[in-house]
Amino acid sequence: MSKPRLIPALPAPAILDRPAVLVTALILLLVPFFLPIPLSLRRHPLIGHLGDQVHVPFLMILTLMMYWRGPLTGRLKEAALAAMILGGSIEFLQTFVGRTALLHDFWLDLAGIGLAVGLVVWKGHHLRSGLMVMVAMVMVLSAQLYFLPGLILGSYHAQKSFPLISNFDGPHEKWLWHATYDSRWEIIADPTEGTILRVESGPPSRWPGVLMRHFPPDWSAYSMLKVDVRHKTAGRDSVPFSVRIDDFETRLTQTWISNSFVASDEWNTYSIPIAQRQVMHGDRILNIQDVSTIIIFLSDKKDSTRIEVDNIRLE
Repeated sequence: MSKPRLIPALPAPAILDRPAVLVTALILLLVPFFLPIPLSLRRHPLIGHLGDQVHVPFLMILTLMMYWRGPLTGRLKEAALAAMILGGSIEFLQTFVGRTALLHDFWLDLAGIGLAVGLVVWKGHHLRSGLMVMVAMVMVLSAQLYFLPGLILGSYHAQKSFPLISNFDGPHEKWLWHATYDSRWEIIADPTEGTILRVESGPPSRWPGVLMRHFPPDWSAYSMLKVDVRHKTAGRDSVPFSVRIDDFETRLTQTWISNSFVASDEWNTYSIPIAQRQVMHGDRILNIQDVSTIIIFLSDKKDSTRIEVDNIRLE
């Protein structure tokens, strides 16, 4: 025997009584998750960074709609569980439409579901614990999104300076760089060289280095990526490093281009050809109209090494 349908403690908006409105709302909520994102939107300094955050309101609304209408009407726990399963399924199914399944997106889904549960408990059941849940979700989201203003401003700066990718002079460039594995990095002011990037590894390590994203993706007008590097490792004549370039397809195929170099203790310019380069571990050509990531690796994984980097640019 099926369970009796319960009356939601928090009433649904009257507009959802219209079947056409309900179906349209579901389509508008679900379809965007399965559409390929146009490059112009994905790489827009503002829209691209804010786009992931739609998981929060979308999953909040989906949870409430399942609570208000359908077989789970009035069953808050079941609606929340169904929304969690739906969110996880969406991340998995997105891989079939050229998008990426991301744990970060699923955490945003959970935050949206938590907001829906808190709202029903607070306004529907009149329990202060619901408000506390909502406040907790907002605090978690605030902690996760604190970097967004710097990231957006850094992306706009990268657009203005292009084809100079990074010279570390902009106040927001630090938001575009991240460590790989257990490396340490900092942007420092050198008395003679200006502002530069310092990267240091500590053994044992697995491909320590730094990566940069959120620069203009279309490199088709250029044939070479150049970078100035020197090493600052005591007791070493030279330090090996490599530069890797990913395009957007790399996230699915794990194919890329890279070049290995040896840095001396003097500044030298190292060049990475980018035109018509066949990727490693694949039989395709790197798509230089949709470049996504630059990674600089310290290749010596057994010893502590340090390099300094400046003036990453296209020519």
